[in-house]
Amino acid sequence: MVAALALMACAGVPGRQVVAVVNGEKIAAAEVEAMLPQNLDSMRADTVRRQVLDNIITRKLFAQEAKRLGLERDAEYQVELEQKALVNQRLYDTTTAAGNRLSESELQAAYKLLQVEAHLKIISVPDESLSRRLAAELNQGAVFESLALRYSRRPDAVKGGDAGFVPVLYIDEPLRTRAMVLKPGQRTEPTQVSGVWQIAELIETRPADPGPPPLSQYRPEFERRLKQLQRRELANQYMAELRERITYNPEGLDILCKPLDSITDTEKDVAVAYKDKSKYVKVARLLSVAARFPATLDAEMRKYTVRRTIEEDLMYEDALRMGLEKAPDIARQLAVKREDVLYRALFKAEITDKLVVSDADVMDYFRQNRRNFTTPDSNQVASMIRSRLLNERREARMTEYLAGLKAKAKITINQAALAAVKKEAAARAKPQR
Repeated sequence: MVAALALMACAGVPGRQVVAVVNGEKIAAAEVEAMLPQNLDSMRADTVRRQVLDNIITRKLFAQEAKRLGLERDAEYQVELEQKALVNQRLYDTTTAAGNRLSESELQAAYKLLQVEAHLKIISVPDESLSRRLAAELNQGAVFESLALRYSRRPDAVKGGDAGFVPVLYIDEPLRTRAMVLKPGQRTEPTQVSGVWQIAELIETRPADPGPPPLSQYRPEFERRLKQLQRRELANQYMAELRERITYNPEGLDILCKPLDSITDTEKDVAVAYKDKSKYVKVARLLSVAARFPATLDAEMRKYTVRRTIEEDLMYEDALRMGLEKAPDIARQLAVKREDVLYRALFKAEITDKLVVSDADVMDYFRQNRRNFTTPDSNQVASMIRSRLLNERREARMTEYLAGLKAKAKITINQAALAAVKKEAAARAKPQR
């Protein structure tokens, strides 16, 4: 049953006050606050707060029931993916934090680079071996534009790889350093940039046209962009070092490009990569990745996707070694993600999967509401009718199922604590990056 507690708000930090308890599980004021709109209309504040709390209670009831039914096991993989995404993002923030510091000399040096433009042609491919083969063909007289049109993954491939004039500052490292020592007509060796391999040919350099605004006018925006650029370069540096720790087995990569049903048990045991010279990843570990390949995806992009997955796994291992998953805000976000995954699992099992709209149902609806349709042909509106019936039945099923969960649940609400919840936007603003 639902009971209202006539209690004063708990003492302590406002965000930690308990506004409700659902089967022994507490809901803190901060959870409600996080879901409130930024501009909360004072006339509707009580209604909105109660609606938000009802939604949180529903989510918790579904998550609890999903656990009781054993759906948590099936949801673990999705929860792990959510945790990996959160923790890897924190690893990125930690790795690039130094990019938020900017000295005056660094600012002035970067501004000088902004005053010069380079005209480049670029070939970008996902695989080192392909990039080195293309470099060899260029050295033997192949036409740069033809290879770019055929192999490059950049949007400018259709223009023969012509990237036009680009401010030198915005050329990613380490390609920038290598390109700026070239003379017109010369090319870089294959260079790894942000997980792909690039070959650049310098056409010419010139003063920026038009030049950047005076630094005195442009400074705040330029500082923001430069810090963003520094963070990206730090991330690229970390990823370059991480990729040095991985050795790939071409045989394993080739196996993952085959149709899944043709991969033998022996092939599943073949190593795809070695991490830190000792740990290895087998084909079997990556079959779930291969299963998501679109049929039209070519072999090079399949291999790129596999490599990217292995890199993300190694990033995750680094983050866990640093204990980043234990950060309080990460733990809170993950708890919400876990509830969402369990909610969706139970919703699918008990709501969506139990709904059926037959062709006869569609025809009956059409006959009973024929006057509301402009066409005498039921086939022309069948999909719309089916969708409408599914929505109606989904809402009815949800109402019925939720009422059943609430009837057997013990839910208490601290009305005083709920009424005190406000959206403290300034206090909880995201940190500046």
